[in-house]
Amino acid sequence: MATDRSSQQRNTVLARALQDAGWSPRDLSKAINPTLHAMGLPEVSPTAGYKWLNGHAPRSAPVRDIVAVVLSKGAGCHLSSAQLWDQETSTAHPLETAELLGPLPLEKVLRTAEQWTNDDQEPALVRSAGEERLTTAVWDATWQAPADPAPRRGSGSGRGGRIAPEYIDMLSEQLAALRRLDDRTGGGPLSQRQARISLHEALFLLQTGQYSATTGNRLLQHAAGTAQLAGWMSFDAGLAPAAHRYQLLAIRIARAAADTTTVSNALGMLAYQHAAAGSPPLALRFAHAAVEHAANSAPLVQARAWGRLATAHASAGDLDGFRRATDRTRKLIELRRSDDPPSLYYLTPQQIDAESGQALVELAAHTSRGRSTLLREAAELLAPIAAQGPDSGYRRSAALHGIHLVRASIGTRDTETTAHWVNALAHHLPHVQSIRCRTLLTTVRAKAGHQLRAARRDDALAALNAALSTA
Repeated sequence: MATDRSSQQRNTVLARALQDAGWSPRDLSKAINPTLHAMGLPEVSPTAGYKWLNGHAPRSAPVRDIVAVVLSKGAGCHLSSAQLWDQETSTAHPLETAELLGPLPLEKVLRTAEQWTNDDQEPALVRSAGEERLTTAVWDATWQAPADPAPRRGSGSGRGGRIAPEYIDMLSEQLAALRRLDDRTGGGPLSQRQARISLHEALFLLQTGQYSATTGNRLLQHAAGTAQLAGWMSFDAGLAPAAHRYQLLAIRIARAAADTTTVSNALGMLAYQHAAAGSPPLALRFAHAAVEHAANSAPLVQARAWGRLATAHASAGDLDGFRRATDRTRKLIELRRSDDPPSLYYLTPQQIDAESGQALVELAAHTSRGRSTLLREAAELLAPIAAQGPDSGYRRSAALHGIHLVRASIGTRDTETTAHWVNALAHHLPHVQSIRCRTLLTTVRAKAGHQLRAARRDDALAALNAALSTA
């Protein structure tokens, strides 16, 4: 149980860190609550920071870890729980990507994966791995050796039991259902937790179960796909470090299963996430790697990789590169086959249109020449998917691309269109748990507000404010 430094002694380390960050104790509570919410943890009160300054420790190890991570970023220095609170109240060292560097036996990879899916370790995944270390770990992961095809008899405990092919069929159905849930609601805390539980169960079976070589390979593929989905949900919840680490795990496990589809897809997801985070060089590196790994795969897998490359080029302001990659994507997607990977069910021409529209909005932000033309083209591509109703299977996508459509209409000074889509988003938002969408929309609201108030469309702004105020 956590103990206080002292009910009488002021926490000078915390006070100095707050001063360096330019934050009040209330600012600290405000800064950590979004992360706590994203992880499904109770938020702290606005006055909690004052108690911490007076010597009390946060209520739990996860909160202490998150305070250290968030305050480190705000103060521009590295702070640990041990520095901020008594050593006895700190948790174990944060999990590092160094645990997945270099050539590794599959058993080591699976043990690390199991650690990263424990509930008590999840808070440590909010600390960034650093670009250089992450990149190195990803490159090393793409060289993971394939698993021994020999059948496994389990660990000797018998806890895992014999795993029949039909059991893997059931796990695959569960993963498909979880993907569909993500399409509808986004990476909410419960969805993230279910993804971690599913991954933990797959890892448990791999290490303790009894299965044939074929079934074992399918179980590895299932674990890789689940890790990839856990990473995607973490990204949607604004937990980028966790998102990166789970994609790294997905690459390691997929390589062990000789699953090039998941390797390429995970690399593409890393590219997309870094493009969204404003890191074009890393986005391009991961996207080119995705294209390379997909080269001998089905056309739809190649299309997914080229689509990620198009997004990366757009984030770098490269219109020609974006056009070339998009054209390649559209040609490949026409070659869809009956045996395409189930994980790419969502990759349709309409999805490519929506991604292209979003990319064009980003491109327009990099240039003044032809900007209006780019934004009008973006609006035409984004409108169909943004118009999907709340009852559609892709509510989160409708909300996300609707936000970028609002950005386009603001850029072209089309107030009526801005008001129309702001009202539509206000209708979508209560059905979507995506923190990424809420964060983007909060950012867009300021620019939309100036335009809407000037045009006396306060009704749209009021509807948006009401939607954003709901949990």
